[in-house]
Amino acid sequence: MKSRILLLLSMVFLVAVFITSCSGKKQSIVEEPTNKKQQLSFRITWTAYSGRGEAIQKIVDLYNKKNNDGFEIVLHGGDEDVKAIEELLAEKSSETIYVLPYRYVKYFGDKGNLENLSVSFQKEQELFYPELWKLGKINDGIYGIPWVGHSICLIYNKDLLRKAGVDGASIKSLDSLLQALEAVEEKTDAKGIGLVGANHNDISWMVNQFVYGYGSNLVNASGTKVAINNENGKAAIAFYKDILGKHAQPSWVNDTGVEVLEHFRKQEIAFEFQGVWGIADHEKHGQSFPVGIINLEDIGLCSEVGPMMLSIPSSMESEKKEEAIKFIQFMISKEAQGKIMDGEYSPEHDTYYPFRVPVRKDLSDSLVFEKHPQYLPFLKGFKRPSIDVPVPKWQSIKEGYYAPGLHQVMKEELSIDEFLNRIEVEGNKILIK
Repeated sequence: MKSRILLLLSMVFLVAVFITSCSGKKQSIVEEPTNKKQQLSFRITWTAYSGRGEAIQKIVDLYNKKNNDGFEIVLHGGDEDVKAIEELLAEKSSETIYVLPYRYVKYFGDKGNLENLSVSFQKEQELFYPELWKLGKINDGIYGIPWVGHSICLIYNKDLLRKAGVDGASIKSLDSLLQALEAVEEKTDAKGIGLVGANHNDISWMVNQFVYGYGSNLVNASGTKVAINNENGKAAIAFYKDILGKHAQPSWVNDTGVEVLEHFRKQEIAFEFQGVWGIADHEKHGQSFPVGIINLEDIGLCSEVGPMMLSIPSSMESEKKEEAIKFIQFMISKEAQGKIMDGEYSPEHDTYYPFRVPVRKDLSDSLVFEKHPQYLPFLKGFKRPSIDVPVPKWQSIKEGYYAPGLHQVMKEELSIDEFLNRIEVEGNKILIK
């Protein structure tokens, strides 16, 4: 009995000690860490768990490892949904650094949603191709800093050209290109070139490379009027449709870039207009034939470019803005830009493929491209680009009239003159709103 009483008293004492230790401040068992870092989000336009997201995560990890000022950058997947981005930017306490297509930078910058970065990035302007830098500019302000991009080149099948007796290095003009197409069709079973004609995003940028190459523009210098309705614009579209169209795959008026890639893989065409992903696609499918690359400037055309830019919301708090600017400066450094060429991992092929190229103009002679020399022509396109959406309002014109109208032209449901007149009338209505 006595032992039971002693046991009971011991248990009561232990419970009392436990309660006291849990309630007393000095006896707290769990303490909050004092070195917890503040977080800033980094929203990209691809899913975080994709090959591209994982490739970018490695660059973010490198920054976080080097950074010891109390902040951590956390990567989040995203997309190019303009409404979703608009809602996020509208949040008053935004803590996100954004990757945005250049056309969105102009759109949101003009609305006042983005921070003017011109003061913080005065010296960095010299690192980039002037035409790319201008895409993040509105009046005297800079609202997006170029980060990664692409430009379009003319890719060709070396085996087919060899059978046709054509040296790819001899193609230095549209005339010599046409001669090559004729030789391919005369001496092989392939068609000359892959074209797109479907009512799709691809037909817009594809044709615009000829429009700019022929000396026309989509809009005037101030971006307030349609400028394509002229003889140069007309000649560019006619060359694409009536001259190149004769040498394209039979289904071209209903094809997008996806179908062109497939025709090229099957050796049904000798040439195709593609970005860096065209080379990656070929490598992923076994490299059944060697390929060559021609910069579009060499044949008198302007390469379509699509830089992705880094921006921060105007509503971000001062301290976090400073950190965001520091992060952007790292992402455009030589070290981080070089990492872009490491590419995305393909589990299927157990190797890495570049999906975009860096946009600093001083990287072309670096060790990065000593390792990947085949991608150098994709940098040259930044010097004389074709801008598919020169002003924010052109996106509405493109989707509502331009791409659908070009498809009708290719199908001969609309004449070139009718198309150009319609674009001028309807486009000007949108531009002056």
